[in-house]
Amino acid sequence: MRLMRVVLWSAAGIGGITLAGAATLPGEATVGSDGAAVASYEVDAAHSTVMFRIKHGGATNFYGRFNRIDVGKSAFSFDPENPSAGSFSFVIDNASVDTGNKDRDNHLRTADFFNVAQFATTSFKSTSITAKGNDMFELEGNLTLHGETKPVTAELKWLGTGDFRGPIAAFEASFEFKRSDFGMTKYLAEDKGDGGALGNTVAILIAVEARPKA
Repeated sequence: MRLMRVVLWSAAGIGGITLAGAATLPGEATVGSDGAAVASYEVDAAHSTVMFRIKHGGATNFYGRFNRIDVGKSAFSFDPENPSAGSFSFVIDNASVDTGNKDRDNHLRTADFFNVAQFATTSFKSTSITAKGNDMFELEGNLTLHGETKPVTAELKWLGTGDFRGPIAAFEASFEFKRSDFGMTKYLAEDKGDGGALGNTVAILIAVEARPKA
């Protein structure tokens, strides 16, 4: 299968991980694949954003967003000092697609694109995390969209910790994929490139804030 390069952008409000030069924050611990305990966090949907970018008419970079992340199914565990013990899982509500135009949004929900009646969500689940140096991490996992699941590789930028009504931390991530790999071919150029009415490459930006699991 084609391995796609992914960089996941997330601004995540996190409490409960041990950071270099920081105290251990409160959080529910889970056990990673290497047997190490890592704190777990739930996504705060009110402070999270998922955006996308795609070529229009072979020239314009067109942007839209998804307004809902499934909080109950979106969570992660991470310690930058022990990344291999972490894990990430995100679920996006496809019906929440928002491009600022009602007619276009309704079209995107049809079988021409997301087909939300059959495929309600898009999801990502990690399989491994590897440190690359300078607060950069490689995140591998599976992306499920439009009934297809493909392996992806991500670069993750850890941004550090802060405080907003409690401890928070942040990381950034983004990824690109070919929509044709997931069976979404409406308005696609014959060469499956980014020319024509609608490009093939879709870029995703995720900015997530989270809190420790109770």
